Amino acid sequence: MDHTSQSITATKQKVSFWLALGVCLLTGAFAFAEPTIKVIERPYKVSATTAQGLVAQMSVGGPIGFWAFTRTSVAWRGQCEVRVKIRYSMPVHSNPEQMSPELRRKWNRMIKAMRRHEEQHGRHAINAAREIEGANCVNGNAILRKWRGQDKAYDARTDHGKTEGVFLQ
Repeated sequence: MDHTSQSITATKQKVSFWLALGVCLLTGAFAFAEPTIKVIERPYKVSATTAQGLVAQMSVGGPIGFWAFTRTSVAWRGQCEVRVKIRYSMPVHSNPEQMSPELRRKWNRMIKAMRRHEEQHGRHAINAAREIEGANCVNGNAILRKWRGQDKAYDARTDHGKTEGVFLQ
């Protein structure tokens, strides 16, 4: 084989490689599987028409002593099939039109802040699942402990969302 033939063969090999890579990327053959994510909403009702009443109802009726709570589970099996379940428990007002306009504004602002805060906990679980998947499920429990530590640090840093607007007065 002469130099020109070798050069043409090498060029064809490079083109074939790049074409094959492009096809794989377009068809998703190299795509990493995403964990299966299931989100469950478990609202609880409140009906008070004063800030004090709402605080009292959320303190008594909220999940495990909190106004809102995100319960997550990350599990894996088989060929590193990772699943995430996120359950949000948050208050829902049964008659918001009965609140004064000012209280309704405060309530809506607080609920938005609460949702953002709780969704951050959900993202921690999803990040843990992605990291476990990226590690091919090796040391999954250690990865989970790390992200649960992130949850605790996040709650400590934000005083369970209070510094982010999760308060009502």
